Amino acid sequence: MPLPAVSRPARAPARRLAAAATAALLIATTAGCAGPRADSSGLFAPYRIDLPQGNYLTADMLDKLSPGMTREQVRLVLGSPLLQPLFRADRWDYVFAYRFASGRTEVRRVAILFKDDLIATIKADPLPQNDEANDPMLPGGRPAPAAAARR
Repeated sequence: MPLPAVSRPARAPARRLAAAATAALLIATTAGCAGPRADSSGLFAPYRIDLPQGNYLTADMLDKLSPGMTREQVRLVLGSPLLQPLFRADRWDYVFAYRFASGRTEVRRVAILFKDDLIATIKADPLPQNDEANDPMLPGGRPAPAAAARR
């Protein structure tokens, strides 16, 4: 004896509607996170930190130097140089590189040239006047927000 046919309610359209609603909700909640920020590693990228390397120098520190100072006096004011070229003993290079989490790198250089163990010339990239809190290369510092800078 054959079994009577049982009518089942149509559940397929309800499932499709639920799946579409779930997908729309997922897209709407992650839409704000999709764009990479200039100061971050990105949404799906590994976590990266800002990486300062070298000698952080300011214009105030450089102003304390004058032609005729000895190497030891320079070392007391600026610290030991990052580079002392082997074949150019008359030159000290102070280099500071700052790699932001986004991958952008900024470099500042100061070269001190000696003659007879006394300062002859100082060549430097533009440096901040002092340890300004809005200098993005100051280790641990962050630039002021644009709205606060306009005030």
